[in-house]
Amino acid sequence: MNRQQKKERQERQERVQAAYDASADVYTATLDAPPHPHIALGLAVGEERLSAMEAVVSMQAYARSLGADGVLGVSICAVPTLHVHAHGRYVAYGTAVKWAAVEE
Repeated sequence: MNRQQKKERQERQERVQAAYDASADVYTATLDAPPHPHIALGLAVGEERLSAMEAVVSMQAYARSLGADGVLGVSICAVPTLHVHAHGRYVAYGTAVKWAAVEE
């Protein structure tokens, strides 16, 4: 591995770690429904990103802008590229939800 490849790998690892750190405050699940009541706000789709985790963080940011507490039914898709040597890109999407008040 040459110096440039090592630098790119290190930068990618740092971006992914930053994405994990940023994603901690939004409930995100591949499940269609959590064990508590919620209101669906709409589809949350993130922007294309270089890593799957960064795509999830982008989706979570969009969900937050809708006032969501979480995102359900999350899927991550690889985006096809025309360039042979291009790095893959990812998009994440799911249903933005707000927790409903629990009646007792």
